[in-house]
Amino acid sequence: MPRAAISRLTRHSVPDWVFYPAAGLAACAMIAAALTMRPTGLTPTVTDTAFIVAGEALSDLIPGPGTSVRFDPTSSDGPVARARADASFEAAGTMSAGVAAIPPPEFEDRIAGRRLRIEMQVRASSAAGPYTARIGYFTIGYGDSGWREVDLSPDWSTVSFEWTAPEDAVANNNEAVGIWPDPEGLGREVVIRSIRVTILPDGD
Repeated sequence: MPRAAISRLTRHSVPDWVFYPAAGLAACAMIAAALTMRPTGLTPTVTDTAFIVAGEALSDLIPGPGTSVRFDPTSSDGPVARARADASFEAAGTMSAGVAAIPPPEFEDRIAGRRLRIEMQVRASSAAGPYTARIGYFTIGYGDSGWREVDLSPDWSTVSFEWTAPEDAVANNNEAVGIWPDPEGLGREVVIRSIRVTILPDGD
């Protein structure tokens, strides 16, 4: 390059004291823009008698040790969560609540001594399985439902069980309703369309 052209480039270069602050501001702006692009409606539905996680609220599911989950908002089945386990239930199933939804304290407050129905609308991601999963409700420090085995297929089905929460359970912001998606830990996906906990009427 001719010396005169290099001289012109040098004269028009942005000084470091301008460039670095400007680059920092641009990076902050990009981060802020990314945060504002998060899906809306992440909050689960909570009523006097139900806790429901569906639609974009599925993006808030939390994976425990040995599991992972990803939100798929563009699935042909509508928004779903895709959960998998890379550790077997035997090896890691006592370490966490698997892939879990966290009921808020206002729902926790209502369940002590009540009969609950725990339901999930799920399917195996393919004919290769998994063919079973475990689901459960966990009141940390006050007793759990224990893991319940449910059957899966590539077709959608609603799996469920009923359980009575401990009389002395108190809200501690540490409860979970979870699924262990592949008891063999082979990394096969379970697709989740909804999770629902219903407080049943007394006497049911």
